[in-house]
Amino acid sequence: MSTSLFLKKIHPLSTRGLIGACMLVGAIPLTAEATKFDSTDQLTGEAHKIQQPHDEKYPTSDYLTGNWNGAREQLHDKGLDILFHYTTEPMYNVSGGEEQGGTYLHNIGLDFKFDLDKIFGGGNTTLLIKFAQRYGDSVSADYVAPSEGGNTFTVQEIFGGQTYKLANLQFNTLLMDDRLDLAYGRLIANDDFLRSDLYCQFVNNSFCGSPKPVFLQDPFTFSAYPTAQWGIRARYDTQSRDWTFQGAIYDGDPELKGGDPTSSGNNEHGWNFDFGDNGVVLAGEAHYHVNRDSDTELPGVYKIGGYYMSGDFRDISQTDNSTVSGNAMLWLLVDQMLFRKSPGSKQGLSMFGTLVFSLDDDINQMDNYFSLGLIYNGPFDARPRDAIGLAVTTGWYSDELNRARDSEGLADKSYEAAIELNYKFVLERGIAISPVLQYVIRPAGTGDIDNSLLLGAKLSIMF
Repeated sequence: MSTSLFLKKIHPLSTRGLIGACMLVGAIPLTAEATKFDSTDQLTGEAHKIQQPHDEKYPTSDYLTGNWNGAREQLHDKGLDILFHYTTEPMYNVSGGEEQGGTYLHNIGLDFKFDLDKIFGGGNTTLLIKFAQRYGDSVSADYVAPSEGGNTFTVQEIFGGQTYKLANLQFNTLLMDDRLDLAYGRLIANDDFLRSDLYCQFVNNSFCGSPKPVFLQDPFTFSAYPTAQWGIRARYDTQSRDWTFQGAIYDGDPELKGGDPTSSGNNEHGWNFDFGDNGVVLAGEAHYHVNRDSDTELPGVYKIGGYYMSGDFRDISQTDNSTVSGNAMLWLLVDQMLFRKSPGSKQGLSMFGTLVFSLDDDINQMDNYFSLGLIYNGPFDARPRDAIGLAVTTGWYSDELNRARDSEGLADKSYEAAIELNYKFVLERGIAISPVLQYVIRPAGTGDIDNSLLLGAKLSIMF
């Protein structure tokens, strides 16, 4: 029996029972003996991080509004960090695709982080609350491949969920000398799985925030910013810190569609805290670290992971919105520094690579995927915080998807590829701007749409 058939025979799990039990365990008060809070959480995307203040709290080099005349530092000392950030990614389709033109869009984020240890004493727990407002249109959908509803590797990563939304409502508790990290509440799966600090050097959504194929199930289930879902995640570092293991269980119905691909859902703004009715998501990863945290050697991390979804999803081999149960994917990820200019320097060359494999080709539009990227931090001594990036990605479409397209007289999809080159200028006052060049090969995979050349930029401001 194949792995995919075996997984489909597992009866859909009870969301309320499993998530509810995990949330109850996660909510048990912890003693004051827990160790000091470390706020270096992995949050979604470069522009979405609440950074740990250094000796100088909120320096003007990193924040447009600085330290608010000392008020921000005082709030931090009392247990509250506030971050307001703005990102825009204007992009223009210069040639190829189906039409020429460009769009403006933005993401505005407001994040609050409460150190409950400082506020209440004890517990070694934080609460993260994040709000997002998104506006604008997609170049992929409007100009690159409008006849196909857009190309798959959308060229602006902040397009999606164009409204105001509550994202994370997340508790984090650290135990065992900070080696055990528990996250529980309204979580974003992509904050923890299939992620790298290198990905958001880029603007194409196939790189930032994660490999695109893992999100292509219908209904959308594996959450990415700004969509959150109920869940609990445990991450454990071995004592040597050479290995990290993490596992999570999430509500399988973040948009409250009940497994119905035709439903518009019932959670547009993230305020509906009901549990869904489409099974659960089980996710896990193992990480092997090389030269972890070293500032002289070449650090790297190698990951293997996967997820299983127990709910119902659109059968892409059919044309009538019929559904099948159970979905699974596997992935291999690597981040590795290749060259360091000098011991202790952050200037140097790093790479990332990803492989993603589908185990259910009647649900996942792409059955195989790879990406490879290179980032050189500090290419010039006069600009040590700048970075230049080059990345390429390719995804191959499922035969099951083409079976349905054949029955409708539509062209088969074979593969889509994208290449991106950019240079990030890190300016003072928390401002970064990146000119971007992208080239999309076989947009939407049919070969009927000319390859697309796009020019644009990414502007991020930390207030």
